[in-house]
This record gives sequence, structure tokens and C-alpha cells, in this order.
Amino acid sequence: MERLNTIVDTVVIRYFLLVEEEDLLLNLLGQAVAVPRVIYDPEEDNDVPELARSEITRSIATQQRNSRDLARDREIRVQAERNATRLLSIHRLHADSLVIVLDLTEEELRIVSSLTSPSGCQAFGLKFPLGAGEAACLAIAVSRNYVLATDDNDALKALASMNSSYPYIRIRRMLIDAFEKGLIAKDEANRIHSEMRRLGFRDSVPPFE
Repeated sequence: MERLNTIVDTVVIRYFLLVEEEDLLLNLLGQAVAVPRVIYDPEEDNDVPELARSEITRSIATQQRNSRDLARDREIRVQAERNATRLLSIHRLHADSLVIVLDLTEEELRIVSSLTSPSGCQAFGLKFPLGAGEAACLAIAVSRNYVLATDDNDALKALASMNSSYPYIRIRRMLIDAFEKGLIAKDEANRIHSEMRRLGFRDSVPPFE
């Protein structure tokens, strides 16, 4: 397995899973995806309250609950069930050592504490604190020399305040890279991006015009 060199936040891994393009993500990032435990915790007990769960397992629980909510239209329930099934594939990826879970060091925890604090985040040029997942990814990236994969503008603003030349990658850039590496065609890159947008991804500019 190639050396891990990219840390992936919730939005990135979530949308690649939702459009069933996890293999493309793995090919782009070297056959393994690294995430902090706050984003995905494979050791989580089912009795853990939903709000205390890691971000991906919490998303799975939300989709499963929506799929059973008879107050919602059938089409929405069907989509929610499909979403939950696709997100559940993260368990298989982890079992196959294709998703690697990283625990934070004491120094990384201190960085996360500042980034998620209403007062501490100001040192990074932020008006509002980062979410736990984005903060953990940023802390791991800068302390372990990993590329940061995120579409969170505030996380990238904080990163720039720490090191203006530090490497990062967004989903749109990943899809462009996939074309340039011969993994997909331009039309396919745009289709994947469009499907992600349909499912909630906020990026109005397609990879290719």
C-alpha cells in the first residue's frame, strides 16, 4: 500500500460515497483514505447517542431515520435509504484497510481546541469556529505533512493563515485530476459533480465548461 499523504474531511468522503465513486477517490489518493476518528469511528457502539457519534455514522443514522419517516414523500424516503446504503460501504472499506482511522496527538488536540473555540479561532483569521471534523483534518495535515482534502472555505482560510503555500485539494480539482490522469472523461467528471450537487454538495462551478 502506498504511503498515506492525504487527510480527507467529511464532505469529501461523504459525497464520493454517495455517488458510488469511492474507487475513483482511492485511485486519486493512492489506494487508501485517511480520516480522523471524529469523522469515522469503526469502534463506535450502537448505543452511542446520535449526536455523540462520528460524523459519517451520524450521517448514516440520519439517512436511515429519514428513510423510515412516513411524513416524507416516498421519493425522499427511497433516496434516503439509498444514501444510507451507500454511506454504509465505509465499513467495508475500513475492513479492507482502504479507510485508515487516525487518532489525534496531544499537539493536534491543542490545535483542534483552538480551531473549534469561538475565541481561539480568531488567531486563524476566522469569525466562527470550525467544526470538529474540519479542525481535526487541518490539525493532522499541518502536523504530519498531509495534503488536506476539503471543500470547507473556513478550513482553507485557517490553513492559509498557518501556511499560505500549504497543499490542499478540493473535490472539483480531484475530478479534473481524474481526467488528466486518464481515469475518467470530461463528461463523466461533470456528471459526477452534477450528481454530487443534486445530493447537496455546494459547488456551482463544474469541473469542465
